[in-house]
Amino acid sequence: MKKFFFIPSILLTISCWYGPAVNESYNFNKVGSIKIIPVNDHTYMPGSGEMVETSLSHNFLKYGFDVNEETPRSPRVSIGTGYQTLELSCIITEYTDAELIVVPYLYEDRGTSTTTVSQSASANANTDNAETSSSTTTKIDGGAISSGSKINYTRARVGIILKMRDKDTGSLVWSNSYWYSGLELHRTTEICVRNGINQVRKLFQ
Repeated sequence: MKKFFFIPSILLTISCWYGPAVNESYNFNKVGSIKIIPVNDHTYMPGSGEMVETSLSHNFLKYGFDVNEETPRSPRVSIGTGYQTLELSCIITEYTDAELIVVPYLYEDRGTSTTTVSQSASANANTDNAETSSSTTTKIDGGAISSGSKINYTRARVGIILKMRDKDTGSLVWSNSYWYSGLELHRTTEICVRNGINQVRKLFQ
């Protein structure tokens, strides 16, 4: 009997976001613009904040909003004719590029056993009886255990938390978190941010 034990790594392209937290008493029809607050870099990835900021502006523009980038790293998104301004902030909770993982494995060969049964019969010349004899032979092959490791690639993973607050009152009016796991860091960032902006735009439809 042979058994193979292996600890796999899950390499699926997956994403997740939950229903946003919304201030139900806030009137989003009065919003005229959204100011994007500069995003801080993730601890282990310099430049990640600016990349997320660029993706935020790009996705607002892609969804048909007017984006003004006159002020460096503080673009303003036109929403409607209202007088209220919202401030959109983003916290990068995870920003991981592709990595190598060493996955251990164990291969166990317990060996085999073979049993052979032989029978023979002989007649007795003086009687009508016959004599039967049998023999059993068992052969056992020793098994072996081998172990080692396998190198796998993890896919890039990005996680963010988006929040919007009223600029005048400071009230938090909307918040949600998102994460996405994909093959390449730039595209993973783009899809993660796009999922967030897609939820924001639904507030003003």
